Amino acid sequence: MKTFILALSFFASSLFAQLPDPALLRDKDIVASFQSLPVQEGGRIKPLDTYARFLLLRLHGKQSISVDHPQLPDVKKLKATEWLLLSWFRPDIARDLPLFVVDNSQAVGEIGVDPKSLRDRYSWNEIVKGKEELIKRAQSYGELETDQLTGVQRNVIDLARNFFDYDAVSDFMTAARTDWPKEISAILPSELAKDMSGGSNVWDLAIKLGDLIRDQQKMTALGEEPRAKLLELFINTTLRPGKTLAFIPPDDAKNDTWLQVEQTVTSLMKEGKLPEGELRISKAKDALYAASLKTDTFGPAVKAFVSDVRAAAEKRGELKHVDREVSYHKNDYFTYALVWYLLGFLVAFISLVAPKTSLAKWSARIAWISILLAVGYNVWGITQRCIINERPPIATLYETILFITGVVAIVGLFIERFTRQGIGLVVAGFVGALGMFAANRFMALDARDTMPTLEAVLITNFWLATHVTCINIGYAGAMLGSITSMVYVIYRLFARGELVIESRKLLTRIVYGIVCFGVLFALVGTVLGGIWANDSWGRFWGWDPKENGALMIVLMGLIILHARLGGYIREIGLHALSLMLGAITLFSWFGVNQLGVGLHSYGFTAGISLALNTGYSIKFIFMFICLCFWWNERSAKRTLA
Repeated sequence: MKTFILALSFFASSLFAQLPDPALLRDKDIVASFQSLPVQEGGRIKPLDTYARFLLLRLHGKQSISVDHPQLPDVKKLKATEWLLLSWFRPDIARDLPLFVVDNSQAVGEIGVDPKSLRDRYSWNEIVKGKEELIKRAQSYGELETDQLTGVQRNVIDLARNFFDYDAVSDFMTAARTDWPKEISAILPSELAKDMSGGSNVWDLAIKLGDLIRDQQKMTALGEEPRAKLLELFINTTLRPGKTLAFIPPDDAKNDTWLQVEQTVTSLMKEGKLPEGELRISKAKDALYAASLKTDTFGPAVKAFVSDVRAAAEKRGELKHVDREVSYHKNDYFTYALVWYLLGFLVAFISLVAPKTSLAKWSARIAWISILLAVGYNVWGITQRCIINERPPIATLYETILFITGVVAIVGLFIERFTRQGIGLVVAGFVGALGMFAANRFMALDARDTMPTLEAVLITNFWLATHVTCINIGYAGAMLGSITSMVYVIYRLFARGELVIESRKLLTRIVYGIVCFGVLFALVGTVLGGIWANDSWGRFWGWDPKENGALMIVLMGLIILHARLGGYIREIGLHALSLMLGAITLFSWFGVNQLGVGLHSYGFTAGISLALNTGYSIKFIFMFICLCFWWNERSAKRTLA
């Protein structure tokens, strides 16, 4: 048995002798170099680290992947860039990892693959068994209207897209791994095969193949079947994998679109030549695989390749924020903000339930420090995003969550500064933790880069800084008032003692002030939005769902203020209508984007309907409790009368 194991080990070591050592792909210096490699995706220059993070998030549901593989015995988890490098250089290992998240395993059963638990993850090697059926079903379901698809059918379509996207990613180094002369010599004309017998790479082959294709006589003489086989081999091993990533800055400074290897190979075949910088970087990419076979050559080759790409990007003025973005993701400011907000909320809650004690005094101090730290992380993270994007802080739904959370927390601290009752700290901590958690979940559901290139209509820093900022401060005011009203309801349900009446009056004054604050910004923001719409679309108002949502917030806020001023509502009525304003704000903030219509329909996100409906339900439950308070008070007055 021992002899058999030794023989097996020898066989395995011989088998993988010409493959890169997986440990190299986790070397800190090599990973750091690749993380800072600038690439272009979605019209934006970003670090490879960002590309890897959001690709893995879309396929896997997380930005890291758990590992249990015999060739990675000491590895429990891979970060996004490490996983991407493993997929490029050692796809034989990467294709064994449980990568594809499937929300309903019935979708896997439909393609003939054995399902696991209801929601689970599957490797490429598991899914490839049902590849043909996956293609057939995805094509069939793709012909249906979106609203006709079942959840399982959507899962099949998503799995097909993710599977074939990753298929191309894991083939990224195919051309560099291919032994061209042996595979292609039987197909090429004899004189060309002889010319290449000394060994060749894809770039030499592209030039010679291009010459051959342009020579119609030679192509005709080659015969239809060999010609088709030749082109198929070249396309499958070179052009298809080359479509996955644009990392080659063009030598032409007027060209804003970076190049994929597929494009440089095609250009080389068509023209027989390529600009020096583009050819050098293209060749250097393929040379990385040969360098990875030796421990002492891979690090220098990676460093030289990345430095060359970075130098070309810097020459074009497109490198300036790449390193800052790597640092932004590495520091993970909003996760730290979540932790500190949550700690601040818990400690502040202790001070609220044990008032006028030494414990409450020290708890309040700790809560102040925690929430100030959380706000610091929150604001600094937003600031870093502004610098990277070179624009004001809000342009996407994800960014509205970050901004509104920060505004609510800051206003909560101001409330606490003047009231000193612990309420502001509790609300700031709770909303801060909830907002950071919601931002994280939204990013996971959306599974797209959170700093995308903006639509043309949004590329205007003036209106982003005025209209969008004012509207979102209005949202923040409405949501803060609504959540404070929820605190009022909870307090009234459970609090007992002499100070209950005074605390209820304080909460009512706070909510009234917040509503005034929110309505002011919502009104100004709505008017500014009309001016922007007139400038961009030629009309001030078009009854677009998003415009209607903003108007509903303003009207509801004005109703609250006028009803309060006229004596139509008092304490309970103010809180009930504040809760209604919160529900309307949720609808305007996220709900209208889910309708998929109108000029503001660019924010649709699949998977948030349940969260929205839960939010509406909670608001209406609290409103119903307010109605019960009102009915009890009315009944008590009748009894006394």
